[in-house]
Amino acid sequence: MASPAPRRGEVYLVRLNPQEGSEQAGTRQVVVVSRDAINLHSPVIVICPLTNATHVLELYPSDVRVRAPEGGLRKDSVVLTGQVRAIAKSRLVRRLGELQPRILQQVEQALKITLGMS
Repeated sequence: MASPAPRRGEVYLVRLNPQEGSEQAGTRQVVVVSRDAINLHSPVIVICPLTNATHVLELYPSDVRVRAPEGGLRKDSVVLTGQVRAIAKSRLVRRLGELQPRILQQVEQALKITLGMS
């Protein structure tokens, strides 16, 4: 039986290697930000990586703090919308959880800042 398609706002553990420059790399948590129609039909989804909040000295307007255990996270984290990217669904390792609507709205607002959209 095939895995269900990832949904917008879900948090996954994914393989992000190979890495270039200062991109987040390795196996790490991401939040799915592409719309569900794309997630269902495309082999590629759009994600934003998360990083451990203790590594973030200053939050930028394009960052969103997520407190554990939100989204199935074990540690407080920060969504890095400045590193939004498309990945193949084959990089998904496992689903961790789902962000609450108010947190997802903050991510959407941060993406607007990152992409210069009003």
